[in-house]
Amino acid sequence: MLYFSIVIVAFALFIFLFIKPDTTKSQHNTQSTPTLFVHGFKGGPRSFNFMLERFQNQYHWGKKTMVCEVDKNGHLHIYGGIPTYSKNPFIQVVFKNNRASIQDTTNWLKEIMTVLNQRYNVKEIYVVGHSMGGLVLTNFIEQSNGQYPEVQKLITIGSPFKGIQKETYYQNVHNTGPAIFDLKSHSPFLQSLVSNRNTFNRHIQVLSIAGVAKDPEDGDGVVSLNSALGLQDIVPNSNFHKKIIYDPHATHSGLHEHPIVDQYIGEFLWGY
Repeated sequence: MLYFSIVIVAFALFIFLFIKPDTTKSQHNTQSTPTLFVHGFKGGPRSFNFMLERFQNQYHWGKKTMVCEVDKNGHLHIYGGIPTYSKNPFIQVVFKNNRASIQDTTNWLKEIMTVLNQRYNVKEIYVVGHSMGGLVLTNFIEQSNGQYPEVQKLITIGSPFKGIQKETYYQNVHNTGPAIFDLKSHSPFLQSLVSNRNTFNRHIQVLSIAGVAKDPEDGDGVVSLNSALGLQDIVPNSNFHKKIIYDPHATHSGLHEHPIVDQYIGEFLWGY
């Protein structure tokens, strides 16, 4: 009887020590890294609204918990928050002055990142940018100095790192504002991105997504394939990843609505 009791106690101790739930891992998984989304030139809420709805309601990858809006006077307004144990919280950035220079837009992004760091205790972050948004994020990373959340992963979608090379784009009367000069091939801003590449955090994993609707030279209809993959001139080769979508629907404004883009983002950021 005594022997049987000893066996029972030993077995119970084994269960407790070796098969108990891994509470540390569970707690770690619930404290997800936020992901911040930045639209491009002339963009706004619609640039990422539908994508974030799909991520939240169709794929159940996370939830949009915050919107950071910078009004036309440069004042920041925060809507929502970041729940402590939310799964993959999404932060949507909206610039009401969506034609401002890339440096001005970067400065507004710095203010957003400062608030996220100081008020919401965000220390690490993933970032996704469409078109000019990818340039803004890259510029921000090069100018970061430790006082902002540390970018862990960067995704650019149709971002013109070698400029928009279509002359007809600049003849469009709707394409105006300071940003239009930054978007031209060989602009001082684009040259500065490359010349300052040594300040880009070499630990960041980067994914550049490009669309080819007809041919590589035309790319997504606005940004050529060569330009959309131009971030490889800045990022170390070991950290640079690229995905090219050959599809008539892979147009510049269609990329953020493309299901394959959704898949690439889900896999790269969260392993889905």
